[in-house]
Amino acid sequence: MKTTFKGTTLENCIGEACKLLNIDENELDYEIVKEKNGLFIKKVVIEVKTPELSDDESFSKGIDIDENYVESEKKEDDEVVQDEQNSAKSSKENGKVKIENENIIVTNNEEGGTPATIICGQDMKVFLDGNEVNGKVEVFEESKIEVIFEKIPATRHLDISFNDSKMEAYMTISYTPENIYVLKDRSEESNSIYLEKMLKAQKMPPKYTLEEVKQELSKMGIVYGIMEENITKFVEKDCMNVIIAKGDMPVDGKDEYIEYKFPIDNSIKKLVEDEKGKVDFKSIGSIESCKVGEIIAIKKEGSEGKDGKDITGKVIKHKPGKKIQLRAADGCTLRENTIVAIIEGKPCFKNNSFYVYKVHEVRSDVDLKTGNIKFVGDVIIYGSVKEGMEVASGNSIIIKKNVERASVQGKGDVTIDGNIIVSEILGGGEDVGKLNYIDNLTNLKESLQNLIKTTEEIKKYNLLGQEKKDGEIIKILIENKFKNLPKICLKIITGITINCDEDGEKNLIPIIKGKLIGLAPVNIRNYKELEHMVLLLDEKINILKGELSLPINVKINYCQDSKINSSGDIIVGGKGEYVSSLCANGGIYFTETRGMARGGELKAKNEIKCKVVGSVGGVATKLVVEENGHIWADIAYQNTIFVIGQKEFLLEIPSKDIHAYMDSKGELVVDRLML
Repeated sequence: MKTTFKGTTLENCIGEACKLLNIDENELDYEIVKEKNGLFIKKVVIEVKTPELSDDESFSKGIDIDENYVESEKKEDDEVVQDEQNSAKSSKENGKVKIENENIIVTNNEEGGTPATIICGQDMKVFLDGNEVNGKVEVFEESKIEVIFEKIPATRHLDISFNDSKMEAYMTISYTPENIYVLKDRSEESNSIYLEKMLKAQKMPPKYTLEEVKQELSKMGIVYGIMEENITKFVEKDCMNVIIAKGDMPVDGKDEYIEYKFPIDNSIKKLVEDEKGKVDFKSIGSIESCKVGEIIAIKKEGSEGKDGKDITGKVIKHKPGKKIQLRAADGCTLRENTIVAIIEGKPCFKNNSFYVYKVHEVRSDVDLKTGNIKFVGDVIIYGSVKEGMEVASGNSIIIKKNVERASVQGKGDVTIDGNIIVSEILGGGEDVGKLNYIDNLTNLKESLQNLIKTTEEIKKYNLLGQEKKDGEIIKILIENKFKNLPKICLKIITGITINCDEDGEKNLIPIIKGKLIGLAPVNIRNYKELEHMVLLLDEKINILKGELSLPINVKINYCQDSKINSSGDIIVGGKGEYVSSLCANGGIYFTETRGMARGGELKAKNEIKCKVVGSVGGVATKLVVEENGHIWADIAYQNTIFVIGQKEFLLEIPSKDIHAYMDSKGELVVDRLML
């Protein structure tokens, strides 16, 4: 028995036969009956020999044999042959077109056939017999076909930018080539083809050169710090934000500073130490004595610094380092950049000068046996100060034990290690150098006021003639009636230097030298110019009077029912204060974790930093600072009063992490959390 299978390929026929007959390919006995490989139709027919089977066996194997199969296959093959013949006939009649070597080659159709067509692609213009066409169009051998591709010329772009500080310039370069397109070949003939473009070549623009980039920099005013090596490295390729010019940053000078060679109380040092550990003391004293010839301070030199320059060539000034002038006062001397003690005593620094004070030591209590203590230098008392006694010092005072119903007054730092009971403590004194400075400014102010009045009288009655100018009149008066005025001016210039008065150096000295000394009065056009100077002097005197007190420190452990005053800071390093009055021209600081401020009034100019304020029972405690001051407290109980300037706030509930201050609108703000 034979069974016929058909397919487009031999493999398809064999696979179908193996599947249907359920046998392996190696066991398949077949014969190729027909095989057609036409241009459009492909067909393979095979006959497979199968053993004779009964109907039941055929059914069990899943083989369905149709008696009419061979006849239908023959009919179908005849149809295929007929289709191929018709197709071949149609192929001969239709027009053909192909693309070879970028040229469109057309073969005309035979009579009755379909003309060849081309389909115009994008990004190109197609002209047929001189007319532009789009889409699908018919073409013939005699057609003149022209295809034109869009040409975009090669471009290059150079962008130079710089940062806000004009310290760096950057270069960005991009090159875009010109793309050259041709028709993509289609060597296989067809009745219709789609025109496609193909990239044949790229034409790059000329590369930038070092000189071209430098010319562009010059146009932008960039003339300094040009990095030619970077330009050369990147100029011939695409790049982005490549640095090509860099200025020189200014190098600021380093400040001179003083290295103190005598030991300082660490609790005071921490209060004036900045983030870098640098200490800027206005008044400090040693906790130990020094010997003759011992170095107590060394000035460390800074550096000059160096100007910078931006990429436009503009010089950027550096910030010079601050200069320090070492001054040696009583008990020490200046040797080059060092301060050396010439007597045995306690070194200290105040009023911009170094001192070494002699030390008076009291090894016992201060009572009726010793009498009151008054000494120009430092005083150290190893015992207590008993009831009714007085201790006064021209500099610092150290008391190792208690002060009971007594008075202690020192012009330098005051340190009391014991308890202070019903006593009065005063630390600080007047700055003698600043007082002399103020006296000289006052004398000059009064002299100028008299000079103005005298000049007015002379001009009113024309005593020196109308041809005399105001400056000439003033010069004559200084030379004859106000002879002491130039001497006062010189004293003021000296006072400005001694007191390191930068404002005076900037504002007063130019006026004094420009209008009052030597021939300078001739430059005065109108005598009323002196009135401006009188106002300037008056303002300066008021400022200096507010700064008269030396900023010293008073350090205590505990006080009760006492008055503590300091021209600088008050440092409470022990249990705290109870129903006392503390007044500081600087700040008040509690350094112990459980230091109490219980009752009384604490008043400071700048700030108050407390640990615990008040009590659970609600004892009234008042904390006062000036308008720009701040108050901090770790814990505060009810009835604590916070006063900033003229405004106050009463705390009604126990709170923690408290910060009281005046905001930008002038309102009192108290930040706090409930305890």
